Amino acid sequence: MPTAIGVALTAWIARPRIGGGANRVLDAALVGVLAVLALQLVPLPAALRLSVAPSAIAFERAVQITDPPSASGPISVDRDATAYALYVVGVVMLFFWSVRQALERGSVRRVTRGIAVLGLVVAPLAMAQHVLSPKAFYGEVRPIATNALPFTPFINRNDFAAWLLMAVPLILGYAIARIQSRRQPGDPLDPETAFDNPELVLGLSMFAMMAALFASLSRSGIAGLLAAIGLFLLVARGRMSRERLRGIALGLAAMLVLGVMYTNTGALGNRLGGAVSEGLVGRIDIWRQTWPMVTDFWPLGSGVGTYQRVMVLYQTMSRRFSISHADNEYLQVLAEGGAPLAIPFAIAIVAGVLTIRRRLLADHTPIYWVRAGAACGMFGLAIQNLFEMTLRVPANAVLFALLAAIATHRASRAPGPS
Repeated sequence: MPTAIGVALTAWIARPRIGGGANRVLDAALVGVLAVLALQLVPLPAALRLSVAPSAIAFERAVQITDPPSASGPISVDRDATAYALYVVGVVMLFFWSVRQALERGSVRRVTRGIAVLGLVVAPLAMAQHVLSPKAFYGEVRPIATNALPFTPFINRNDFAAWLLMAVPLILGYAIARIQSRRQPGDPLDPETAFDNPELVLGLSMFAMMAALFASLSRSGIAGLLAAIGLFLLVARGRMSRERLRGIALGLAAMLVLGVMYTNTGALGNRLGGAVSEGLVGRIDIWRQTWPMVTDFWPLGSGVGTYQRVMVLYQTMSRRFSISHADNEYLQVLAEGGAPLAIPFAIAIVAGVLTIRRRLLADHTPIYWVRAGAACGMFGLAIQNLFEMTLRVPANAVLFALLAAIATHRASRAPGPS
């Protein structure tokens, strides 16, 4: 609710324009996603529901232990869960559209500075909480899940790592943009001018977030961060000399090495060593058990937000725990939304990539680097979500929407109010 109130205020300040210009296809696909979620809640008569969603009826008959369920109803097998998903997705999309509109009037740098300061404050506090009280949220509250390892304000280390891996490339891009904006083309780099106090704060923020990410021992988070940094260096080749690119790569490598020193290297080594034998094998097993759910509820899906409830009937591994998510965002989209959700979802991804590429090619200002950092942070999260479900945490979804707005906003043609 606080997020929704904040987004409503943002939308009132910066009235979003949906479907205009180069964003037409992307916005249409996002509206299509919302439409599919809404259609999953529409009550259907028994005959129509039996023909289009027979698995939903079969599921309800399998789990109902009192009176026989009615054959009429929506496509979703859990109306409340899908309604909540529609609410969260709608809030996040409105935030994206509003911020994209606001950034056309400026404030990209101010927003990025805010994220840098937030990361500099939250990352050390989260590490301190985990060291002093590894099982207690905020050092006081025990999570419902007994195996949870909180990094306050995140309840799960992979979710915490997701926020960090998105923020680091963005701050890196902004640090380069600040240096570029105060240099004339062809001038040599003056370290005293380039690395002033704000630049040092940005460097400390990146280092703190890298160290916190390694301290979380999140294998998917580390993989996502390395993928994001690798893509950033690849993108930078076209706009930066080889010497400066080499210097940035060495600086990032030094930060990564120093960040590792702030974690339990033995535990990190064990986690990375078991990435295939434990992490990947376990996820493949979950994917294998999820696929029958995909095929049974094809083509309309079981309803967004219903995976955990439905998966109870498909789980074949140990019953000492329940499979709460598919550990693959793209597979779970297929399971919960079927073809009607997967199609606009895929169109949004392709249209988003093409829009970002178009904006990068057209941008010859220092903001190019901030755009590139935002895009690379999104790419890192996309890689992580091949093995996790971190985008469904509202805080990560909000930051992802903010990065998307930075990467896709149209550059302001004239200075305007911040």
